[in-house]
Amino acid sequence: MSAAEVLQNVDTLCGESIVGVTMVLMLVIPAATAAVLVMVVMVFVCMMFVFGILAATAAVLVMVMMMLMFMMFVLVILAATAAVFVMVVKVLVCMMFVLVILAATAAVLVMVVMVLVCMMFVLVVLAATAAVLVMVVMVLVFMMFVLMILAATTTVLAMAVMVLVFMMFVLVIPAAAVLVFMMFMFMILTTTAAVLMVVMMLMFMIFMVMILATTDAVLIMVMVLMIVMFFMLIMAVMRMLVTAAAGICGLHGIFL
Repeated sequence: MSAAEVLQNVDTLCGESIVGVTMVLMLVIPAATAAVLVMVVMVFVCMMFVFGILAATAAVLVMVMMMLMFMMFVLVILAATAAVFVMVVKVLVCMMFVLVILAATAAVLVMVVMVLVCMMFVLVVLAATAAVLVMVVMVLVFMMFVLMILAATTTVLAMAVMVLVFMMFVLVIPAAAVLVFMMFMFMILTTTAAVLMVVMMLMFMIFMVMILATTDAVLIMVMVLMIVMFFMLIMAVMRMLVTAAAGICGLHGIFL
């Protein structure tokens, strides 16, 4: 074989080698590119899967946190509402207790005032009646005493005038004696009438004193009875207050 053929064969082999290498490179480069692309896609898919899992986990955690925060908020609101309700119930129970005590006190005070006013009215009426009766009796006694004195004086004077006239017409001396005797009798009768009047006045005053004393005794007994009934009423009201307070304390304990 000549040198030209060798060179031609070498040139042919080189050309074929360059074509083969070129073809190999053309096949290897797309395959490597495809492999890289596949790996990149797989990495992206894996990262998306991981990101999806992380996002879902974060979403679940956020929802759980939100639920827990909402439940805590609801529990805080319920606890505050319960505390406010308990405080309101305590305040209402205290106000009811205070109102019951005030109402009972007001009722007792009104009853005391009414009893005192009634007693004062009765005493004033009785005192005024007694004063009027005493004044009327004194006026009547005085008028009777004056009228009796005037009647007795008029009667005696008329009798004296008649006797004097008769004696003047009949006898002067016997008339004088009779006049002296009649004057003496007049004096005795006048003194006796005055004594009787004084005795009658004393008896009337004793009778009036006895009536007034009896009336006062009856009034004192009535006042004592009213005072005893009043204290019994106060004791009953206090017992009712104690019973009400015990019931309210029991309700308070039940609420608590």
